[in-house]
Amino acid sequence: MTPEQRFDAMFESAVADRRSLVRFLDGVSEAQARWKPPDGEWSILEGLEHILLTEAFFQTTMIEALRGAENSGRWDTTQPGAFKMTLEALRRREQGQVDAPAHLLPKGRTDFRPMAAGLLPAREATREALLPWRARDLGRLVVPSPRYGALNAYERIGYSGIHDALHQEQMERVTRQPGYPGR
Repeated sequence: MTPEQRFDAMFESAVADRRSLVRFLDGVSEAQARWKPPDGEWSILEGLEHILLTEAFFQTTMIEALRGAENSGRWDTTQPGAFKMTLEALRRREQGQVDAPAHLLPKGRTDFRPMAAGLLPAREATREALLPWRARDLGRLVVPSPRYGALNAYERIGYSGIHDALHQEQMERVTRQPGYPGR
């Protein structure tokens, strides 16, 4: 695959996961989104806010890594033998429960519909922000993650979609809990 094809394929996957999340949220009412599960799990609204915070952080982190590589001329930051999870393993949740860092915890936003409506535009904004590097081979540019290991830039793009899918699963669990309100 060419760099452009790899870039496009990873974003297509990430956008497909984002669309699935949007479809799920379209069936959730304001009251359902705000409902807080008694077991301490995040509400749907809290999960949505976390996803948007993570998208902004992901975009910033990627731009910093790409600009850093551009400025240094160092596009190969792989480290032999470095820990790395595959995207398939991450999608299967082999990483186990992962607590969000403090800067990505929900802050208490309550504007459910506007946040949900912002999901696809936020993903497209990330894609647009990274487009200047689309023709560059990013397969050896590692954007490290303390939890998931030495993922390259393409894998980080793919993981952004997987992150959505994992939180959609969490939100779906919320809908099956006793006391979850009807529409």
